[in-house]
Amino acid sequence: MKIDVTKHLTLGAKRTLKAFRIAMFEELSEKEFDKITVNDICQRSEYPRATFYNYFDDKIDLLQYLWSYIAKDVLEQLSKDTSDRNTLVNVFNLLLGFFHSNESLLNSIKQNNGVNSHLWHNMSGYLKNEVNKVVYQYCADNPSNQVPAKMLSRFFSDLLIGMLEWCLFDEPEIDTKTADDYLNALLNGKF
Repeated sequence: MKIDVTKHLTLGAKRTLKAFRIAMFEELSEKEFDKITVNDICQRSEYPRATFYNYFDDKIDLLQYLWSYIAKDVLEQLSKDTSDRNTLVNVFNLLLGFFHSNESLLNSIKQNNGVNSHLWHNMSGYLKNEVNKVVYQYCADNPSNQVPAKMLSRFFSDLLIGMLEWCLFDEPEIDTKTADDYLNALLNGKF
């Protein structure tokens, strides 16, 4: 990715990136990722292809930027309102809340092969990696763990993404409290 989301961006760069983000989300709400072209994105964003290529190598690069932008947004919220006891549930709720507030993206994923779509695999893989980092940090700071932090973080990130998939695709009508109850039961070994 040509863009480093951790670095300070000018107002112009922020506006340009926002236009490309919105354009990609709008395109995804209307058609499959594989059918979207760079021309479609540029036309919708009202920026020329040259500007697109100043920021991204291709549409997959833009997609990776979208996931990093989403993860950054979620992680910033997490750092503001988390307590050690509820870190995993908070991460899950933030991810679930993101999809509930971005219905067009979720609907596009569902319309285009759902949990088996390229789009979902790409996104969930990225989110799983980011969740793994957060959970690893939490596990590494807990000296009472009897299992290595790397193993715990992998287990819990798999669990959170699995719960997210279940709530979004298998049980989309589930309320957050019930989902949290199920997640807490799994986390506490109460099957």
